[in-house]
Amino acid sequence: MKTVNKTLVHQVTLLLVGSLLFGSMTACAQATTSAATSSVTATSDPAKEPLLKPMQQMASKLKNLAASGDPDFDYALQAKVHTQGTLDLLKAEAQNGKDSALTQMAKDLMTSTQADMDLINSTMRQIKPSRPNQSFTQKQSQNIEAITLKVQQAAGANDKLTGSLDKNFSALLLEQRQDAIDLANTYLQFGKNDTLKAYAQKLVDKSKADMEKLKAMPK
Repeated sequence: MKTVNKTLVHQVTLLLVGSLLFGSMTACAQATTSAATSSVTATSDPAKEPLLKPMQQMASKLKNLAASGDPDFDYALQAKVHTQGTLDLLKAEAQNGKDSALTQMAKDLMTSTQADMDLINSTMRQIKPSRPNQSFTQKQSQNIEAITLKVQQAAGANDKLTGSLDKNFSALLLEQRQDAIDLANTYLQFGKNDTLKAYAQKLVDKSKADMEKLKAMPK
């Protein structure tokens, strides 16, 4: 009789453990599916995906750059990656946008942005890392972390982007211009290369003008 009772207790225990494990696995699977669905939903929306993809690529490349510590050399690399991200964002609006004023602005900016890229590329060939500056590296790393966080938030399930590609472009370009200002201003505190310093100051002024133009456009 005792043997039978022990067997029954053992079987009941196994059933309870199995039930708990199954429930736990089901909950984990549901959570994983929910997170994956949120991510896919955020990046597969045709009003968001063409714009978010270049921003995500740009943020990832910035974060993975190996810092030499030299302000001139590192900023040139950072500016190249950031400018390419801007160029890709502008192309996405020019190809997919419906608002004629915004698509024209994107096309106009593509010309000046490509000129910026050409200048950066030619300047990079003349620069070699030589004077590490920890303060510059620390401040610029903070800027890059902020850029990465904003892109992650834009791609999240609770993002502030809308169902309008044009409105999303305007919002993302405003952030992109502010990021360009932050990166450039940090470099201007430490940079020595005259060409890059002139470029950075011009970029700050132009980015501010672009932001004012965007804000003045009809919503």
